[in-house]
Amino acid sequence: MKKLIAGLLLVLLLAAVALHFLRLDSLLWHAWRLGAQPAQAGALQLGDYRVDIEGQRIIGLEDDVSALTYNRESNTLFAVLNGEPLLVELSLEGVLLRTVRINGVQDMEGLTHVAGNRYVVAEERRQRLLVLDVPEDAIEVNTTAAPSLAIGLDLNGNKGFEGLSWDGRKHRLLVVKERDPLRVLSVSGFVDARAGEPMAVQIQELKSPDSPRLFMHDLSSLSMHDETGHLLLLSDDSHMVVEYAETGEPLSLLGLWRGMSGLQKTIPQAEGLAMDEQQRLYLVSEPNLFYRFVPGN
Repeated sequence: MKKLIAGLLLVLLLAAVALHFLRLDSLLWHAWRLGAQPAQAGALQLGDYRVDIEGQRIIGLEDDVSALTYNRESNTLFAVLNGEPLLVELSLEGVLLRTVRINGVQDMEGLTHVAGNRYVVAEERRQRLLVLDVPEDAIEVNTTAAPSLAIGLDLNGNKGFEGLSWDGRKHRLLVVKERDPLRVLSVSGFVDARAGEPMAVQIQELKSPDSPRLFMHDLSSLSMHDETGHLLLLSDDSHMVVEYAETGEPLSLLGLWRGMSGLQKTIPQAEGLAMDEQQRLYLVSEPNLFYRFVPGN
């Protein structure tokens, strides 16, 4: 029996190693393919980015940090925890500035800033979106009366909504579903609906789950770059961030493996993505690690 168990463990170990290298090969192939194509005007060129803050622990947070968004009005970052229901504000150097308890939510995974004190959060398992107003001096927010929308698409437990991003140019909410299948959705008419008026919600699929352009194993987060109209998709499982043009074509790729982009270690579990007005890219990884990447010269 002991030999049998040892044999099974060896098979599992070898399978894990093989999967590791298959995914690394996939990343290198796509990075080479995108790097070899002519640069599109206005593209962010993620392949030239370099890390300048790597794996810094966010002091004061012990729980799993999930989701990230940039508030250009406060010039700070906001994240959520998927265990204890907290919304947290961070400096651009990854320093904890404040925490806000969000009552009445479960398993927060997605977060995006809309404008002013308005944010949208997503509950992964219930696939529910909630619009929250978070005053600058708030230490607690109750969601009982918050506008909410439950989509209930492909309900399959812990494989639901993982990321949100507000598209300010087209006034729509962009949503990613983790996997089984991968989905990138556009939700219009919800966030800016007027109280007391009928809600005319439109949900569209931006990318087909079987599209060859969507070559990641999962989707952890996304960020719409309003200045270019380009979309950034983050995959934890594939260890990459991919930039897409408005036409849906992939333009560039940032690898999150050790040795890429100046990284000393592979990012273990990237869960949140945001970009500021200087085009610096921010990532958070469970349990509480902070990363910042800066454009190449």
